[in-house]
Parts: sequence; structure tokens; C-alpha cells
Amino acid sequence: MKVLFVEDENVKQSNIVTYLKDELGVENISVVNSLMGGMLALRNGKFDIVLLDMSLPLYDINGEDEELNEFEAFGGIEILDEIDRKELSVKVLVITAFDVIEDDTKKINLEQLDDQMKENYSNYYLGCIHYDESSLEWKTELENYLKNI
Repeated sequence: MKVLFVEDENVKQSNIVTYLKDELGVENISVVNSLMGGMLALRNGKFDIVLLDMSLPLYDINGEDEELNEFEAFGGIEILDEIDRKELSVKVLVITAFDVIEDDTKKINLEQLDDQMKENYSNYYLGCIHYDESSLEWKTELENYLKNI
């Protein structure tokens, strides 16, 4: 299984990659840290599944310039739109640490987000996992989704 993981938060990223490799035996994982990194990876590679954070920085920027980076609260939707436009054959699983996602114009909880994704991206959207570092539930959910791919 070839996985694209789009995630900007280092601890969450590390925990999920470690779980995928050590517990589930997934070896082929490409990790990017931003909306544009995810878009580029999708254009240049073929993946079986995208593990997608919903809120993402626009660009891969590290260090002192990080504060200059723009942040997209619903950046994951832009990646889903790209998959739709390109008619890519890939499954998508959203993994987010937020109970509620909001920007200047919209605020939705995870249940609403999941319903919206199922309605708009039903051909490839699998579901939404709430990531909580202190819980094991995300691991069980992730394993169950990946079993069906």
C-alpha cells in the first residue's frame, strides 16, 4: 500500500507514521507538510490512500520564515477538489486533531464535516478520524479503514 500523508504537526505526524510502520507494517509512506506539498505529491505520484489533515499551511516553510506562511483552515478540501478535478484513483481519510474547524466565514464540527465530505466526495472519501494523542481510539479507527483498502 502506498500512502501519502499530508500533515503539518510534527508530533501527530511522527505518532501516526510510527504506528503505520511498526504496528500495521506499512512501509511506503510519503509525508508532506502543506497544502501545496500535497498538491505536488498528487501530481507527481500514484497513491492508494491519502491521509489528510484538514487544516494546513499553504507552503512547506521551516524555521524563521514559518510565521510568514499562510494557513488554510479548510486546506484539505482544496486537496479533495484537486483529486476530483484530476479524477485520481485514490482513497482519502481525513485525520484531524480539531473537534471544530473554522475560518473567517465558516465553522463546522467533525460530524458536519464528515457529512459534507460524504456528500461531495463519495467516490473516494472514506471517513474522518479525530486524532487525540492521549487516546488509542484513532489507532483502531485507522486500522479498520486501512483493512478495507
